Amino acid sequence: MKNAAVVSIIKKLTEKNEPPCKKTLQKIVFLIEEKSLDLGFDYGIHFYGPYSSDLDFSIYELSNEGILNIDYTRTKHIISVMDDVVYPEFQNNIIDEVIEEFGKESPSQLELTATALYVYTKNGKNKKKIMEGVRKIKGSKYTKKNIEETIQRLVETGYVH
Repeated sequence: MKNAAVVSIIKKLTEKNEPPCKKTLQKIVFLIEEKSLDLGFDYGIHFYGPYSSDLDFSIYELSNEGILNIDYTRTKHIISVMDDVVYPEFQNNIIDEVIEEFGKESPSQLELTATALYVYTKNGKNKKKIMEGVRKIKGSKYTKKNIEETIQRLVETGYVH
């Protein structure tokens, strides 16, 4: 199930915008998991926000099987599904909703969004605590206004109550 979900998510992101980089894929899968679709990936906090070594393993496993291609550029790893690959499709409305909402976001904005949501789920049940938690993890990388707008978007999309 995990690998089928990863392949389907990459295909859908590619259709929506372009093949995702590793950071984008990590954050989109995190948002899908937090929207209550358990794909089986465990997340912890990392330098670029929520990160799953399980997902990273699946990406490299699928690459080794010839299903995914990883294009290593100087600044990022672009992940795509190989052209002639036929792989079981994983369908779920939550995946479609999250990709519709966040699929065109920049990796940096997804990093902020996922980090704010991670803080909320771990210890910040109000906007002030989310702001403090994001600042603690990210330092001055994002402005106060950018963090506030991101929290508001998480409220509007039903992640934060």
